[in-house]
Amino acid sequence: MRSPNIRYFPAVDHLRAYAAVLIVLYHGLHLFSYQARFQAPFGIDHWLQPGNVLLAALAEGHTAVALFMVLSGFILTYGSLDSAVAYRPFIRNRLLRTYPLFLLLVFAGIAAAPGQFTWAAFLQTVFGFANLPGALVSPPFTSMLWTIAVEWQFYLVFPLLLAAMKTGWTRSLLGMLVVLLLFRAMAVLAGGNARDLAYMTILGRLDQFLIGMWAAWWFRQHPLSRRHGALQALAALAAVLVALAAFNHAGGWPLVADWKVLWPTLEGVLWAAFLVGYVDWANTGDARWSRPLARVGEISYSIYLVHFVVIHAVLESGLALSLSGRPLVDAMLTTLLLVLPATLLVAALTYRFVESPFLRLRGRYHRVRTEGAGLPETG
Repeated sequence: MRSPNIRYFPAVDHLRAYAAVLIVLYHGLHLFSYQARFQAPFGIDHWLQPGNVLLAALAEGHTAVALFMVLSGFILTYGSLDSAVAYRPFIRNRLLRTYPLFLLLVFAGIAAAPGQFTWAAFLQTVFGFANLPGALVSPPFTSMLWTIAVEWQFYLVFPLLLAAMKTGWTRSLLGMLVVLLLFRAMAVLAGGNARDLAYMTILGRLDQFLIGMWAAWWFRQHPLSRRHGALQALAALAAVLVALAAFNHAGGWPLVADWKVLWPTLEGVLWAAFLVGYVDWANTGDARWSRPLARVGEISYSIYLVHFVVIHAVLESGLALSLSGRPLVDAMLTTLLLVLPATLLVAALTYRFVESPFLRLRGRYHRVRTEGAGLPETG
């Protein structure tokens, strides 16, 4: 994703591609296997808990949301380390980046289920609170909009957070994390749901943005060699897989447990370690594999928002494959052979004709700029 504010680095688009494909595989695994096992719409009552570590980690593939949020903090901050952010142009760029496709899905959902429409739900959704009760509910079109709402809530405070972090990066990060953990714990004591609070709210997700912001500063201050970057990325990825498998074994996403107030912080740390190592390694990667992967990352926002619509279409049309008679295997085959190619096609179209025209309207939002500094961002 090229931006008028920051020079382009392909590794960031690689990471977007990984996160987008992971979320497609995660939803495909759950929805298609559930239908095959129970001949019913998906529910969380029979959550997958495979014995295989890789499958157990994939069953918790919602962690791709955490990777996206760490990436957001990292990218926006790296481009602003040597400059101040002009608030209005920054918000304008963010809206041009995210709002057109978001609105298309909102109106598609209204058209599909007009009986679900209320002005209160519509206004709540389009004004940035789709992650809270009362927002417009019209699956599959609105199913992924809650994460965009959390992103928007972060965008509103990013320039202020950046100014605060620059006063002392590590001290500010640790202090803010302690405050967030404390307030999440108090919210649970006041009756809040630890799972939903940590997963679907800015109070739960701000850790990951902040850790991504700090990682941008650390990356600038402590560059790694390509070899050491690769080693760090591999070690961090192994830690992510082990942590996700343990999370799944403990009950997975459906479990409501107080310890989950700590989970976003751990996710953020592990993904940030992977991100920093990977970017140090992959920016000089072979263009023969780098360019196609970066292209997938370029359309990752569309992939993220439209894939659930594609999965729903496959389910409703009865096209899910049943080749092996094993629900998990058939779910992955359906996702890889049908859903992923179809999603890439639809996402390429929405990127070209919905996103791209507005992306070209973006402008600069840095007041002062140091020549040559920066990584790519969503614009």
